[in-house]
Amino acid sequence: MKISISILLASLAILASAQEIKMTDLAPMEVKISYELDQLCDYPNEWRSKDWREKQTLILEIGKGMAHSYGVKEHNKLRKQFAMKRDKNRWKLEINLHALIGETFIGYPKNKELTQIVDLDVAGVYQYTEAVPNLKWEISAERKTILGYDCQRATCTFRGRDYEAWFTTEIPLSYGPWKFQGLPGLILEVADTKNEYHFTATGIEQVDGKESIQIFEEEIRPIKRTRALKMEAMLHKDHGTFASDYGITFRMEGFEHSVLPYHPIELK
Repeated sequence: MKISISILLASLAILASAQEIKMTDLAPMEVKISYELDQLCDYPNEWRSKDWREKQTLILEIGKGMAHSYGVKEHNKLRKQFAMKRDKNRWKLEINLHALIGETFIGYPKNKELTQIVDLDVAGVYQYTEAVPNLKWEISAERKTILGYDCQRATCTFRGRDYEAWFTTEIPLSYGPWKFQGLPGLILEVADTKNEYHFTATGIEQVDGKESIQIFEEEIRPIKRTRALKMEAMLHKDHGTFASDYGITFRMEGFEHSVLPYHPIELK
C-alpha cells in the first residue's frame, strides 16, 4: 500500500544524500546467517484477506561478544530515511505493511546490554538501550534437522508471546535473530505459537573478519522502550493524525484515520 506525500524530494538529491551516509565499525564479523522472516501484516486491503503475510530476508551478523540482527527491507528504508535527512514535507515514502522489528545490537554499547533502533515514520528514528533479556528457555529432547544441522527444541515466554525455537550445539554461538539468545547453540528457527512471526535460517556464511558489524553514524534520538511501543501503536491506530502532528499530509486510500490491524512482536 503506497502513500502519496505532497512534496517529493528530487531523485538526484536522494542519490547524492545516500552516498553521504556514514557507518561506524563496531567489531570484526565472524559469521553471517540469513533467515526468512515470515510475518503477519497489518494493513488488509481489497486484494488481501485480514490475515495476509509478507516475507523479508533477515541477517544476523555475529562477532566476538556482539551480534547485529536486521531485516534487509527495513535496513534499506532506514538508509533512505537518513539520506533524506527526514526534513518535514520533503520526501516520498512507502508505508510499512507490518510492524517493524528494528535493528538489534546485542553486546552494544556494553557487554550484557542491547541497543534497539526503531523507525517511527514521520516522527523520526530513535534508539533505546536495555539489559540483554534473560530468556528462560526450557529445553526438550525433541530434535530435527535444519540446513543439515542437528537441532534441539526449546520454548520460552517473552513479552506477551510464547515461542518455540530450534537450536544447534554444532554451532556453539549463543545467538539468534532479533532479541533471541541464551541457548547453548545457534538458533536456526524460532516462531511464536500464533505463527505471527516465524524466522527460519536459509544460509550460513563464514566471514572470518573480512567484514565488520556496523552501526549508522547518524544522529539518532534516545527513547524509552515503553515510549517507543506506545508511539508505534498510536501510529497504527490513526496514521493520519500521527503524521499531521509532524506537519505531514498524505492520502492512504481512505484509511487515513482508520484503526487498522496491528501485530507488534512485543506485546508487553
